[in-house]
Amino acid sequence: MQAARNIGHWTNSVEQMFSVGILLRTLFSPWRRIVTAGGRGLDAKMQAMFDNLVSRLVGFFVRLMVIIAACVSLAGVFLIGLVMVIVWPFIPIGIVYCLVRSITG
Repeated sequence: MQAARNIGHWTNSVEQMFSVGILLRTLFSPWRRIVTAGGRGLDAKMQAMFDNLVSRLVGFFVRLMVIIAACVSLAGVFLIGLVMVIVWPFIPIGIVYCLVRSITG
């Protein structure tokens, strides 16, 4: 059925638009590749470790929010497609019903 295939195409395009696969692979990567190199002293190394941890946490939460938005969008596209698959066969019957109703009305 063509409408069911369209649902697959729509969900695939939403998944590619959000790049869910890439987001999942890079979930714990630093945000925008912002990485601080450690210095010579212990304070500089601790500061670099803290900066890198913050960068990874920001990257994690931003990517997580985008993944959640992608899941909501995928669910919406799937539900709209499912409603279309169910309603589409009844449209010709509805047209005939409306014509008969208007003639006899």
